[in-house]
Amino acid sequence: MSEQHGNSYPPPPDGQPGQPGQPGYGAPAGVGDVASTGVRIGGFVLDVVVLAIIATVVMLPFATTSSGGGEVGMSVGGRGMFAGLVVSALYYIVPTALYGQTLAKKLLGTKVVRVDDGQVPGWGKAVGRQVILALLNFFCYLPQIVNAILLAKDPQKRGWHDKAVGTRVVTTR
Repeated sequence: MSEQHGNSYPPPPDGQPGQPGQPGYGAPAGVGDVASTGVRIGGFVLDVVVLAIIATVVMLPFATTSSGGGEVGMSVGGRGMFAGLVVSALYYIVPTALYGQTLAKKLLGTKVVRVDDGQVPGWGKAVGRQVILALLNFFCYLPQIVNAILLAKDPQKRGWHDKAVGTRVVTTR
């Protein structure tokens, strides 16, 4: 019988890198596989919806209304926009750094992991991913669309943000 390494996964075969239980090795079938493009895009959309709700609640106290000419308008001003930006950064960075998952990734059964060891990204990689995604979104989502197309064609389904910081998105169930 093979030696156990503190979990239910067998040790890696001789000459093969990896840690027992590392995503993609020794885990039950399907767990640790590269997440599909459709699931990743679905997660992105779901995260945007969740974040829009949270950001609206956070920015609402900064809102002012105006009316004139039969129209009513609302503005959140610079402080409200800053609050929304902070909430957005925290929504993506903190759970990705600590757990590898935003709410959408948790619900859809995916997780961001480091390519080198399969562990959660940590602070540097989580911040790096988000900065790159924010820059892609800055130009009216066109670069983000190109990123999604290239991600779909990549065998490991890694976008520019994943390749730049050494992460990938895998399944958790």
